[in-house]
Amino acid sequence: MIPAIFMRKKFFAMPNEQRKCLTCERIIHGRVDKKFCNDYCRSAFNNKKHLSDRGLIRRVNYLLLKNRYILEYFLKGSHPTATIMRKALSAKGFQFDFFTHTYHTADGKQYFCCYDHAYIELFNEELLITRIAARAESLFIPYNEFEQV
Repeated sequence: MIPAIFMRKKFFAMPNEQRKCLTCERIIHGRVDKKFCNDYCRSAFNNKKHLSDRGLIRRVNYLLLKNRYILEYFLKGSHPTATIMRKALSAKGFQFDFFTHTYHTADGKQYFCCYDHAYIELFNEELLITRIAARAESLFIPYNEFEQV
């Protein structure tokens, strides 16, 4: 006799029961709890389910990265700051509505940041672009209870 630990219970569908794949609607054979006919259909179903959320996140991330690359372009290598006209940033496709965070200085000035680059409006449509030194303690990401470890 086989010990109970090593016994596996297989779930097979009843012969008269016809279940269909949730993606392609082909008839499924095999386990009773099987929902998809193959891995491709399972993956396609899950990708389609989260497409709208991922699409929005992907578009916003694209705009944020594009803004960062534009700011980096105007800093030209190792220069810590650069002064540029607002129209020049707009001409490159910079989207002023998209930034990762703001930084407030002690004297009340507000910088708009795109990851490790920031800009502040000076006067007459003139902007000052600078790099922000990333600190490890400011990059703390809190535990997400929904995340699988």
